[in-house]
Amino acid sequence: EDSSWHENPQPQWIVPISGRWFVETMDGMRVEMGPGELSFGGDQGCQWVDGKRGHRSGALGNEPTVLMLIQVESAPVN
Repeated sequence: EDSSWHENPQPQWIVPISGRWFVETMDGMRVEMGPGELSFGGDQGCQWVDGKRGHRSGALGNEPTVLMLIQVESAPVN
């Protein structure tokens, strides 16, 4: 089930605990993840482009998806 385009409320790590889910970025890249995989959401302050802003995400399959979100004050520096 897809969600509408949105940004993460603040920089956050997303840790799938059970089930599978996907994230699709504005440029069309789509990643599917499950338990044991991590994602960093740092898309705050995006501009609307072609009706898209931030990302879309949603659950995959019939198993309920449970995510742990760890919000941080600022994005990590490379």
